[in-house]
Amino acid sequence: MKKILFTFVIIIIAVIFSGWVVKIILVGQNGSGLSQKFVVHDGESLKQVSQGLKDAGLIDSKLAFEMWIKFKKSENKIQAGEHNLYDTWSIRKISNTLISGNSLENELVIKIIEGWDLYDLAEYFEKIDLAKKEDFYKLVGNPGQHGNQDLTAWTNDYKFLKEKPAGVSLEGYLFPDTYRVFKDASLDDVIKKLLDNFGAKIDTKLLDEIKSQNKSLYDILTLASIVEKEARTPGDKKTVAGVYYNRLEIGMALQADPTVNYITGKQTDRPSLDDLKVDSLYNTYKYPGLPPGPICNPGLDSIMAAIYPDKNNYFYFINTPDGQLIFAKTLEEHAANRLRYFND
Repeated sequence: MKKILFTFVIIIIAVIFSGWVVKIILVGQNGSGLSQKFVVHDGESLKQVSQGLKDAGLIDSKLAFEMWIKFKKSENKIQAGEHNLYDTWSIRKISNTLISGNSLENELVIKIIEGWDLYDLAEYFEKIDLAKKEDFYKLVGNPGQHGNQDLTAWTNDYKFLKEKPAGVSLEGYLFPDTYRVFKDASLDDVIKKLLDNFGAKIDTKLLDEIKSQNKSLYDILTLASIVEKEARTPGDKKTVAGVYYNRLEIGMALQADPTVNYITGKQTDRPSLDDLKVDSLYNTYKYPGLPPGPICNPGLDSIMAAIYPDKNNYFYFINTPDGQLIFAKTLEEHAANRLRYFND
């Protein structure tokens, strides 16, 4: 008799639970009826997504949402991006929207390439009809120009910009990554996204490490931007950073071709003799030390290389036509390498 009663109770509980699950999955909850943006970040787990939905007031039960997603075998099908969701929607409708990506139709995907400078960004944003070049420069500053640009609004909003010299552009701080924004987003909103991402990547731990080395973030970005243009792999980037630090330590000119290209606007592996005579502080053949600022927007590998360089005894390197870096400790070794690969 007790066994029958126990089984009956279990059945009743199961029926009630099933009814609750079906109701909460198929029927929407009470809410404001207003849409809101819900962001799914790349690589987020199901539990993180369900917690985010719960925190946003879009679902009542994380358990029911997770059960439904697993029932549909869609744990890995939720699409990253900014979704338009309503707090009156059912779990089924919310999950279908997150999986299908239908709410992403109003989004624009922006891909910022590592090593792009402000010239590249201005051209890209104009190409995708986000902003005209002049409007972009007005907002972030003109590349290579110093002292005549009022960018204090950005400095007030982002602590990591406070040590940036006044009147200098945001070159170096517009973090390379893939971004999703609404098609009607303003250029100001897009720049904020890039700066927010920079702040997330260059966290307090890295800033403390830079400070402990008696360096500034601005100088790190300046060197990292040169490294970005010179090397491809994380290992080579660390070695190149080590070379440049060795030169800086003894007061030797960096002689970095990309800094000359930044001023001439040329995209060449080897600047001409006339290019090397250009009278600009960005000409690191003519002026020792770091250039006045970053020459592009470096990726995280290059920034990490500038913070944690390879300790080596190299002072020279060449970049071969096939992209291989050949390092040398002495000028004689360097000359031999040049003769071997370039016949000059």
